[in-house]
Amino acid sequence: MAKKIIYVTGPFGAPIMKTAERIANEQGMILHDLDKEIEIRENWSVKRMVMMHGEHCYRNAELDALKALQEDAKADLPGLVVACGDGILYDEDSRAIIEEGQLEICGMDMTEDELWSGAVKKTDSYHAFMSMPAEAGSPDEADKRERFHKLIERQKELFREIESTFQEDR
Repeated sequence: MAKKIIYVTGPFGAPIMKTAERIANEQGMILHDLDKEIEIRENWSVKRMVMMHGEHCYRNAELDALKALQEDAKADLPGLVVACGDGILYDEDSRAIIEEGQLEICGMDMTEDELWSGAVKKTDSYHAFMSMPAEAGSPDEADKRERFHKLIERQKELFREIESTFQEDR
């Protein structure tokens, strides 16, 4: 029988890892950072992987890592908490694996400014527009904020849809 797996994700800039750490500590479960798992398996950074081969390469590696963690959960171990990136639910195969466990989406109650504050602190984001240098108040910064706004809108829409689906299925 498979052990419980809790998958944690949220919009870009949400405290996904902090939420996953809290849940793992509260539940006495093992914590996994999916991106770190991918970097170990693939022997390079997620950001570099996306830059060199595109997001599809990353999504394939992400799916492989999810499958491996699902197998680990079948071992005689406590349950797992898996911190996932903000885009994991866009992939139907990854979503199917996650639907077999429990999903925790954090950051949905955060404002766009709060998410922006978290996002700009990330140095390892695979979102290319976040790597663009932008002086405060410049047109480049305005462009970066507009791209961020569109991303957050798409993500929150998807997360709301998936949350309602998960609640209906349970």
